[in-house]
Amino acid sequence: MALYEVHARKWQNAWELRVEGLGLTWSPTLIDAESRAREHIASSLGVSEGSIHVDLVPRVSDELDQLALEARRTVHEAEEAQRVAAAKAREAVARLTDAGLSPADISRFLGLPQERITRLTEQ
Repeated sequence: MALYEVHARKWQNAWELRVEGLGLTWSPTLIDAESRAREHIASSLGVSEGSIHVDLVPRVSDELDQLALEARRTVHEAEEAQRVAAAKAREAVARLTDAGLSPADISRFLGLPQERITRLTEQ
């Protein structure tokens, strides 16, 4: 599968899609941009759309692009922290259960709702 980087730049009421060496096309929305770019590339090269992978790089302005990057990074970090927290909570619940604590005591000890403790003990 061939990978193509597509630069999407916001203009007026649409997105300009630039594919190096294959020119420009456009999309009315960013949601449709990847499929529009894939269609353009496949048509330009005379290949099937299924053989094309698109790496879409949207741009609005330097300031907003940086803000979006920071937001995505922060969301990713928060999701990772949630995964780590859930794994630690499962381990703590299992080990506290093995130590003989009741779900109510584990709930108080960990500061988690008892319903969450019950779900963690069932996993």
